[in-house]
Amino acid sequence: MKAVMDTRFLVASLTENQQFQNWSRQIFQTLQRNENLGVIPSIVIHEFYKYSLETHGKDVAELRVNSLQNLDVEKVNLDIPIAIQAAKLRCKYAELPTADAIIAATGIVLECDCILTDDRHIKQVKEVKTRWI
Repeated sequence: MKAVMDTRFLVASLTENQQFQNWSRQIFQTLQRNENLGVIPSIVIHEFYKYSLETHGKDVAELRVNSLQNLDVEKVNLDIPIAIQAAKLRCKYAELPTADAIIAATGIVLECDCILTDDRHIKQVKEVKTRWI
């Protein structure tokens, strides 16, 4: 399973119930076990850092983002093919926010099996599958 991790997955893995934390921990382990199975778009790092900074302060935000950077998963910057795919999605799905379009486009361009999210905006994109516990 090649999967894009959405911001909501990362935030929920820290704050949701014990069952979700256990499931997300298993997902992290699975995605790191085999090369290039896990994908974190740079926009997700931006959103996760912003959330952590606002919620817990700079020290926690730095610690959490450093932990993400140390994960053995692929970190993907916004490039031209992803940007073009995101623009196409935003034209097709009028209510789709830019960040969510970039996350979905990353999954499409990299031919991922799913996006780990419960975000209603991404769930509406028919070109990608989503997965949540």
